[in-house]
Amino acid sequence: MKRKNQYSKRDYNNKIYWSGDKKDLRKSFPKWTMVAWALIDFIVGTGLIWYSFSWTKTNILIYYLLFIGGLFSFMMCYVHLSYLWGGKIWGPKK
Repeated sequence: MKRKNQYSKRDYNNKIYWSGDKKDLRKSFPKWTMVAWALIDFIVGTGLIWYSFSWTKTNILIYYLLFIGGLFSFMMCYVHLSYLWGGKIWGPKK
């Protein structure tokens, strides 16, 4: 575990960095990785919701499970995109 003085001095609240910081594992992901994950989450969420509509007349439980899975995937898309602007999820704890 790193000591506090070994962390990076970057201020993620004021600037968007497009590369990861090798000194700070809290912000070690490059921005393009999060954009790629957000795109994957969006495609999966859209596919799950689209596929759930084919189950509306046959099995309502499967419809709800697929629909909720799609909404969860959209939520993960937002979480991954919030990394770009240093959202509260990714930002420093105050």
